[in-house]
Amino acid sequence: MIWLTQIPALTDLVLLLLRLVVGLMFALSGYFKLTKPDRTHSMRQTLTSAGVPAALARPLSVIEMLAGASLLVGLLSVPSALALLGISVVAFATVTLPNAKGHGIHKLENLLYAPETLLSAALLVLIATGAGDWSLDRLIVG
Repeated sequence: MIWLTQIPALTDLVLLLLRLVVGLMFALSGYFKLTKPDRTHSMRQTLTSAGVPAALARPLSVIEMLAGASLLVGLLSVPSALALLGISVVAFATVTLPNAKGHGIHKLENLLYAPETLLSAALLVLIATGAGDWSLDRLIVG
């Protein structure tokens, strides 16, 4: 029996789709935090309430946008995924975890369902595997 992971084109397709979804999500999120005053204000409030200086809103948004765009094209995918994982883990620890609803297993369910948890898992896959053959990383490095 042939496992799906033994079909290189399928593996590369899955990595491409993962990069596109995660990269686009972060790129758009960062872009709108930089260009939409209400999103910028919300980001600053979230950072302040988590004990993080509001002055980091702009640099974090730039990192989200650029690293997300980098994932989209598959350029510097692992460093980009690492940067985004750092942002996601900090967001999880400072915002998601303290604000999680429920108790016991229900709280765990809500934490596992949080976007930061799912994005972190996806980013870990990209860190572990790289961008795949259908990426600029592969085209440049070989």
